[in-house]
Amino acid sequence: MFGLYPAGSNWVRHYNATASARLLQQDLVKHAGFTAGIFHQPFGTARGAVLAQRDSCLVLSDSTETESPELVVVPDVEMQNLLWSFNSGYANQWSGRELKALTGCDDWDRLLKQATSQFAKVCDDVEKAVAGKLVQTPSPVPVPTSDRPDPVVSASFHNDDDAPWLPSDYLFDSPVPEESSCGL
Repeated sequence: MFGLYPAGSNWVRHYNATASARLLQQDLVKHAGFTAGIFHQPFGTARGAVLAQRDSCLVLSDSTETESPELVVVPDVEMQNLLWSFNSGYANQWSGRELKALTGCDDWDRLLKQATSQFAKVCDDVEKAVAGKLVQTPSPVPVPTSDRPDPVVSASFHNDDDAPWLPSDYLFDSPVPEESSCGL
């Protein structure tokens, strides 16, 4: 169904889901920090619709209708083009400034390391979601440094201005303008 993508087969991971695409999308967004996709088809028809995305990776689904869709993880279109350029010997067409503007990396070594790391993390999270094992990690609870309360926070602040402010109060603050001294 999905076919080949410009970056090549090393940058494609296939999954067979047992839950609907919408449920997987909700899990990825809620528990793994993905952005929900609008099911557009960036690579054309029958090449997958965007279920979710994170970093420079897309999770594509073959269908939103079936209960067990096929999924594929691939780099996004921009990263596909960069990886194709690198794999095809056209890496020198991209300057360090262009790479930095597109990816945040100013050389190919950093870009490839970053892309590989992001791709692996996305694939791990999608694999967990497909297996139904993706859960949100609890945020650490700060441990109090002492048992006594903070004296600044617990102190009551004095209210200097408890009288209501009215815009008309400023009309009486300035003197009535006299004749202009510049002769106008």
